[in-house]
Order: sequence, then structure tokens, then C-alpha cells
Amino acid sequence: MQVKYPSDGRTAGWFRRLTALAAAVALTALCASPVVAEGTTAPLSGKRNSAYDARTAAVTTTTAPATNGTTAPTASNDTSDTSQTTTTTAASTEIDENSKEAELAAETSSPQFNEDGTPNITAGAAIVMDCQTGLILYGLNENAQMPMASTTKIMTCILALESGDIGRVVTVTEDCMDLLDGTQIGLKVGDTITLYDLCVTMMMYSGNDAANTAAVAVSGSIPAFVSLMNEKAAELGMLNTHFDTPSGLDQFSDGAHYSSAYDMALLGRYAMQNADFRDIVNFKVRNVYFGEYAKHGKSLYTHNYLMEGQKFGYKGCDGIKTGVTNLAGQCLVSHVTTDEGIQLVCVSLNNTNRWSDHKAMYEYAKSLYEQVDVDGSLSGFQPKVVGGTKSTLRVNCETDAKLNILKTQAGNLKRELVYDSFLLAPIEKGDVVGYLQYSANGMLLASYPITAAESIQGNTDSWFTDCIRTLEQEAKDNE
Repeated sequence: MQVKYPSDGRTAGWFRRLTALAAAVALTALCASPVVAEGTTAPLSGKRNSAYDARTAAVTTTTAPATNGTTAPTASNDTSDTSQTTTTTAASTEIDENSKEAELAAETSSPQFNEDGTPNITAGAAIVMDCQTGLILYGLNENAQMPMASTTKIMTCILALESGDIGRVVTVTEDCMDLLDGTQIGLKVGDTITLYDLCVTMMMYSGNDAANTAAVAVSGSIPAFVSLMNEKAAELGMLNTHFDTPSGLDQFSDGAHYSSAYDMALLGRYAMQNADFRDIVNFKVRNVYFGEYAKHGKSLYTHNYLMEGQKFGYKGCDGIKTGVTNLAGQCLVSHVTTDEGIQLVCVSLNNTNRWSDHKAMYEYAKSLYEQVDVDGSLSGFQPKVVGGTKSTLRVNCETDAKLNILKTQAGNLKRELVYDSFLLAPIEKGDVVGYLQYSANGMLLASYPITAAESIQGNTDSWFTDCIRTLEQEAKDNE
């Protein structure tokens, strides 16, 4: 197309410069390679996946560089922080949690509830589970098989921690870079890093290179580690789960990487029993050491903004893991310990407002509980002793605890003492000799130890005779 410039020389020069600038901007936009969130990119050059390609949209992200060895919040599948991030989305029907709009919606919205008091949430599937009993307190499509993005790393991390010697130094190999995309900490082949720091990196920063490196370090290869992941899932009863990657990058899996809200709650409940895991997912800021950061460390900041003290924080939230891909949408597995000591795990998959939705689910779950006083009195209870200098034992149950129960369990609460029919001397003061247990509808709710209030020495001369007589008396009592 021919362009005619105005006749005035100065105007023509200005118009030519403006036209050239516009052409340069258009050419740059056309040729630029997008930097995108973890798991939200198109596959790497030469790698395609029809299931992924059918759902993904073009996303271009520009991120301000970090300084002084500090990792700035980046365009990640695990961050809503836009203080140093500018994002432009073209023709996308997906939620881009790095956009100002998404952050504003999450920040200004409050938990929503239906008329019956249940949470009104935006997730495709969700669940709240009592960590002690495993009871489902709220569920929405909780057994539906869905992609779960980087919440996958919960399994990767717990397997790494359970592999032993978490302080051992790992060397990054070429295998660790296979099927790698999205959020990365910047590991390079030949770098050394401890297995513990890999766990910190994958949970706090969601580094896909860290997840891959941990997988290779534990099992020798990514496929071998994936097999281990699926074995563990079966062991935990995750019946609607299949892992295909240690990172959660589902664009390489062709639909073979999925779980359910219920299964992820089982996994989160299990993982939070590990002390090292609990510490890692509760970090707000932490340094890791590798490569060029081996001396001074690289500072990481948590992506879980639901944690107490964070921008969308909820009181008592102390973990666990975020995630988002175009296929999975926003995902979150979180854990809360209430002031009353109730431990809850909450999961949402394919969400559009995960922070406020989790708050709503926690508020609803807490409303279902009430507290009762634990009766620790043991009046008249003295277990029999065999082979000792005394035939009965004085005992204690020192507890002033309050028991959290569901309001629906109050009418079916059962208190009972569990102990052996007789105890064998010698017995030391403080030895656990039984339990005070509370249950409802056949489900154990709490168990408190009964301890010896005195020591009883053994009497070897009468041990066998006392044992026979005690057994004979029990037989008569049961006739």
C-alpha cells in the first residue's frame, strides 16, 4: 500500500517517524516469544499436545527483574502479586491471576454464602475435611477427576522428604530439564543444591525445575519418580488420581494428569503430619542456595497469600500449596488450625476466586463445631496388677482439655475407658496403662492417656500363681 505524506516538510518527517515507530512496535509484538505463567504456556518448540492446545490462549507477560539476589514475584502459576508484574492477555477466556483485575477481585470480595449458610463459591470442585477424623464437612463435585496444576508438588515434596537425608547435596543433570516450562528458579545443569532447598523452592516458589530435579534425585529419572507418585497415591486411597509429572505441567500429559478435590485433601492431610513439610509450607520468606547464589542465597517469597499475615490472609492458615494452569484454572490446597485446635484442610480446583472461597469454606466448617469439656475423672477405677507387690494400681488422667465435636454428634457422644484386663508388674509411675476415649457413631474423636499414679515392684515368687488366679477369676466373671 502506498502512503502519501503531507506536503509540509516538517509534518512529513514527523509522520514518517510515527509510521516507522508503529511498524516497529507491531513487528516486535509479532516476533516476541511470550514469557508466561507456570503451566500456562504453549508447549515448547517442537512439542505439541492437542488437549492443551485446544484450551490455551496467547499470554504475554513482562516481569521486572529482581535485584540483590531476591526473587521478585513473577508471572507464575502461583502468584497474584502484581507489584512488579505487568500482564497483557489477548483473546483469553481463562483467569489470569497475575492481572490487576483478578487481584482486585480477590482483594475486594468477601466470603459469600447461600441462604442455607453453605458457602457460595466459584470452584468447579471443592472440599473441606477434618484432618483428625477425615470427615467431609463440605463438598462440591469432590470426586470429579480434574487437573490440579502445581498442587501436584505436594506429592513431589512429601516423597522427597520421606526419601531420607534431606540435607544431601544434589547435582542438576540434563534429565532434570526434560519437559520443563513455566515458573523456574533458574537451575542450570551442573548446579548443586540440597534436597531440602529443592523442597523449599517447589513449595514456596513453585519452581518446576526444582520439582524435576528432586524427582531425578529421588528415583533416578522422572518416569521412575512418577511411578512412585502413583504408588503413594494408591497407598493413601487416592482412587481418582493419576500423576504424569512431578511439577503439574499438564500441557505435556495429554489428559493423563488429574486428581480430585477429595484425593488432594487426603494428600494434604497426610503431608501435614510430616514436621519438615509443615515447616516448609509455613515459610513466608526463605533463602535457598545454588549456582550463582551458593554464597549469599536467593530469597523466595511464598505464593500462598491465604496464609496468616499475607495480603489475603486468613487466621490460622499455615500452608499448603497454590497452582494454576489454563487447563486446571486456579487451584489451592490450604490448611488451617483454629484457635480451638480444629485442623482443617480445604481444596478448590478450577476456581476463579480461591482466596475468598477458601475463607467462606473455613467459616462454614467452623460453624459446624461446638466444644465440650473432657471428663478426666477416674473415680473407682483401679486396674488389676499381676506379679507385683500390690494387686491394684492407682491411676490418673490429667487433662482439662475441651473436645471439638460436630453439633450433630453431641447427642451420640460416648465416653469409655480402654485398658487391659490386668497389668503385669513391675510398673513405673507415669507409665501409660490405658486410654480415656470419646467417640460418636462408632468414630473415635479423641483419646487421652491414663497413667500410673504410683510405682509397683515385681514379685517374681508369685507372678505365675497370680496370673493363673486372675485368668480363672475372669473366666468365672464371664460365665
